[in-house]
Amino acid sequence: MRRVLILLASGSLTVALAAPVVAAMPTHTVYIAMGDSLAWGDGASVPDHTGYVPRLAGYFQGASHGGADQLINLGVGGATTGSLLSDQLPQALAIIGDPATDTRVITISIGGNDLLNLINDPTDACLVNAGSSTCQSLILAAMTGVATNMPQILGALRAALAAEPGDAKVFVLLPYNAFSGTGNPLEPTVALVERGADPGAGCGDTGLDDILACTAVYFGDVVVDSYPLFEGRTLQLTHMGEGFNVHPNDAGYEVIAKAHRVADRGS
Repeated sequence: MRRVLILLASGSLTVALAAPVVAAMPTHTVYIAMGDSLAWGDGASVPDHTGYVPRLAGYFQGASHGGADQLINLGVGGATTGSLLSDQLPQALAIIGDPATDTRVITISIGGNDLLNLINDPTDACLVNAGSSTCQSLILAAMTGVATNMPQILGALRAALAAEPGDAKVFVLLPYNAFSGTGNPLEPTVALVERGADPGAGCGDTGLDDILACTAVYFGDVVVDSYPLFEGRTLQLTHMGEGFNVHPNDAGYEVIAKAHRVADRGS
């Protein structure tokens, strides 16, 4: 899997450059949320209010935290890095390129489904035998997809934001292990796939969170690490106790929102 991280340092970092726009006085300052079901708020009692995105919308309205007066949530349940690249990214670039808006904040939660899609059905190779060569090949393909797509996503956003009148922050959320503390046999396997051999997250390892964090740092974005915050606590912070439902409950979404606020203050 070490080849996956090599993509981040090679000439394969193709950045989609946004066309410059004519300078104009924006009428709206914007917070754009991008990502999967976490961005949408699946599992929250009232997704529009108790998901992590709406919780952050009020925070990012503050003048010292971005001053974004309008939330645009592009999150879609089931999104992967590939679908975000093809569907949500063009929408985000259009918003950023609109002279009537000034994008102040972007949050992204993506990557989890790139791996969860490998364990959706009882007949999936990674559920039948996680150590099989078939499963390992599927994991490597998923990781390679993330390592290929994320530089294009973050690079395109940064290029477009460079034409904006003010500074903007981009936050990249690192997924948690939804099986942590459940006793499910998948817990150690998912931990290894997400964090690699080193429990931290960075460019020296090959886990999903390592790839996301390394890419974010490369583009000067803010890393939000939810993984340690959910360790051993998923039965309290998600719906995993009710069946195979990896989504946070209201308490879990508050943990994610707080992690963003802490990362913002430390950036």
